[in-house]
Amino acid sequence: MDIDRIRGAIAQMKLNEKLALSGGGTVVSAVDRKNIGSVALTDELLPYAVKEPSFIALGCTFSETLCAKIGKARSVDAARSKKAFGGVVPCGLIMDPMRQDACEFFSEDPVLTAKLVKSYASAGVIGYVFTDALGQGRYVDRTVDSRALYELYLYPLIKAGKHAAALQLDGGYLNGKRVGASRTICDIVSSYIPEYAMIMTQYGDVTAEVGISGNGAYQLGADNAAKKRISHAVVNGEIFENKLNRAVERTLNTVVRTHEFYKKPFDRDEPTVNIVYDSSVLLENNGTLPLAVKPVYFGDANKFDDAAAYGLSPINDANKKRGGAKVFLITDYADGIPEATAAAVAESVSTGKTVVVICGGGATPLGFAKGADAVLYCPYCPTVYAVEKMLTEVSPRGRLPFTWCRSAASYPRNSERFAERGDFRYESVFNGYSLFNNFDRSEVMYPFGHGLDYAKYEITKFACTYDRLTVTVDFVVKNVGAYAGTALCQAYVTLDGDAVYGLSGRLAAFKRVALEATENAAVRMVIDLNDLSVYDERNNEFVAVGGKYRVDLGFSSFDIRESAELKAPIGSRVNAGLNRATAPSYFAYGKPFQPTAPEIEKLLRVPFIKKPDEHPELVPDANVVKKLLKKAEKTTPPRLLPSVRYKIKTTPTD
Repeated sequence: MDIDRIRGAIAQMKLNEKLALSGGGTVVSAVDRKNIGSVALTDELLPYAVKEPSFIALGCTFSETLCAKIGKARSVDAARSKKAFGGVVPCGLIMDPMRQDACEFFSEDPVLTAKLVKSYASAGVIGYVFTDALGQGRYVDRTVDSRALYELYLYPLIKAGKHAAALQLDGGYLNGKRVGASRTICDIVSSYIPEYAMIMTQYGDVTAEVGISGNGAYQLGADNAAKKRISHAVVNGEIFENKLNRAVERTLNTVVRTHEFYKKPFDRDEPTVNIVYDSSVLLENNGTLPLAVKPVYFGDANKFDDAAAYGLSPINDANKKRGGAKVFLITDYADGIPEATAAAVAESVSTGKTVVVICGGGATPLGFAKGADAVLYCPYCPTVYAVEKMLTEVSPRGRLPFTWCRSAASYPRNSERFAERGDFRYESVFNGYSLFNNFDRSEVMYPFGHGLDYAKYEITKFACTYDRLTVTVDFVVKNVGAYAGTALCQAYVTLDGDAVYGLSGRLAAFKRVALEATENAAVRMVIDLNDLSVYDERNNEFVAVGGKYRVDLGFSSFDIRESAELKAPIGSRVNAGLNRATAPSYFAYGKPFQPTAPEIEKLLRVPFIKKPDEHPELVPDANVVKKLLKKAEKTTPPRLLPSVRYKIKTTPTD
């Protein structure tokens, strides 16, 4: 059924039929008169779903190929279950890796996130629901400037949005407006998705005006009372029927496309790469790994499928056993490392070889692991067997898609610099590693892109060439160690001079290279300078900036091995918001980033929020939380329960 036929069918529908298709819920109702069948929306749209492997685990792989295989496998599973979508894919960024919900995002970098989102969503046989890029921060008022909005938050959606089958609007607040209820924000984000893609508001949001706001949004979880309010609003003229028609059109497109997918044969291609090894990141190793003898394991047996086979003992019992290397499998750290765990690790460090393995979720302060012989981060690790393989034989192949700091207070999202003006959070284009690379590095424990290997690598024959908007980087990477491994080669680009702030040390290209011991490989990476464009707010467009560029090549954002300069005679004068004269703090590289209130207000063109708005609707109802927690404890696998508990306790229930 093409778009003209769909619009023709809508023109013949009665109001109650339209409301049946747009009023909301978790199932799109059938319209018998038009032979339109019912379609179930995937359960993953509900706020308490947790998927394994997590998206942060996929981000650690830095692999577009692997993400595509996982995306296809999940979409096929959805098709076989006759769901409307293959699931949710986040196009937001990790802004605080120590939040429990950080595991729901790929990376803190917009370029890496865009590439992984695109590969994940474009490979499936059914389309994906994109959660918009403005989430993670529902409980504070946040303000971002125009460049940060487009170059960070919206960049993955801009680059990959054409692959979306639907867009789910966030329930948080940005610049004083609620994302899911703002016509302005809805218009901006919906402009980057196909015209047939559904737009859905956050589950449980029963505000009638939101139901058909913007370009026609479908309310996830809407009940009959909400549908009646929408009906009354249309009859009373509070909502124009053309907006209702637009919502019906998007929904009907989804219904028709879904039923067409049902008719196709599907081959579920299992990922050929072991996601555990490709996502695990070796943070520290003093030479102890790989181990020559089998270690003793301590951890929560409920969190591993094969705990009994390895004799997994509780962490509190670690001091009762002597001899051999001790491996601590830490899974309980959503609210920080328990004191008993920290004490057990400290005791082990003082008496013998100690390996700390952080299993699942995001980052956590690692002060408790000081002195450990090795630290391994495994965002997805269902078995002790996989851990043992990595500690004794297989080198972990993951790299950090975020900056691991000493504490949560180190991240801009948690800054209280302007607390005297209220609970105000200002976020600039300097966020994540772009902040730490250019300014104070003292709070960083492990930089973006970091990951050790049992092998050692060096780079030679480095050369850069420029042609129009393309930079070609050629080099040879060699394994100079005694073990096989996988090098993640990373190229970062900096625009010299004062033309634009923030275009400094940005990830531009990356490539995984598997090498046997003593093997080398010639590598070519191509950088499109359009991918490093800055947002020109005067003309409302992205512009590639001309000038002298520096290309840095290495194995993390801090570990740079080679550099080259080249001149790109492109672009024009860009209105990037501030220059060195009006905002020296934005150009004070190498020092702490301390923008002043006048600088920020010049950039925003509005005063700070003097007093934070209170949002009681964002506080989950205690009775609802109690019921959902009780249900979750009966139905959720133990390994996923901490993440589900966190989501239940922090998701608005309005």
